[in-house]
Amino acid sequence: MPLIRENSLLYEVIKVSTVSGEALEISGNITGTVVTDLQKGSGATTATTARVVIATDSPTVTGISSIDTKTPALQSGAVPVGDNSSSLTVDGKAYRSVATITRPSNTTAYTAGDVVGDTGGSAIISLTTAGPSGGFIILQSASLVFSDSVVPAGMGAFRIHLYSVSPTAIADNAAFDLVSGDRDTYMGYVDLPTPLDFGSTLYTQTDYPGRLIKLAAASTTLFAEIETRGAYTPVSASTVSLRINTLEAGL
Repeated sequence: MPLIRENSLLYEVIKVSTVSGEALEISGNITGTVVTDLQKGSGATTATTARVVIATDSPTVTGISSIDTKTPALQSGAVPVGDNSSSLTVDGKAYRSVATITRPSNTTAYTAGDVVGDTGGSAIISLTTAGPSGGFIILQSASLVFSDSVVPAGMGAFRIHLYSVSPTAIADNAAFDLVSGDRDTYMGYVDLPTPLDFGSTLYTQTDYPGRLIKLAAASTTLFAEIETRGAYTPVSASTVSLRINTLEAGL
């Protein structure tokens, strides 16, 4: 049956015929009561008796307050999301950290397996703001930038060793050693190919190593050591920059 709205009430309209063939209109609200409003059509003198009852389970809408108890409560806090089709992606925050060291003022040759350190003699590099405090990160890329203008003879690949806390002290030109006290905080390594000569700069990079790393509690810093995989004679007081890019992978 057709429905009409009048004065905030909803009505159902039914057409019946008079004995004279003219239309009568019977209307009533949807509260479930018997419809008694009867309006004769023009010129009608006698009406066929009719009674219409609207279903009693139809609610009367009197205002928004009557809807409040009929709608589910809104979800508070985090809303769980299902991914039955494995189609969702998670976009986390990205981080970039750069640390630059200046080599000692010497040309002492490195042996394959030695670490490259700074003028103070330390080969431990701190990469601050590498990720969320105490969180997991995924290493997306790593690169080394040398101030040299020519690839030294014998220079080959490099290996970056990573730690969640500062490892045991090790000096420039010493052989790399993963000591027993650093095993629990050792986060693995990333290999970089032999640097390329870009004129006034030597450069090497590796992309998407995908290494999952857990930073130490309340820390955003990742620690590293640069190990040379080939024996070469360095340039005195040259600089080396280690750059990493990471993605947040949760806490």
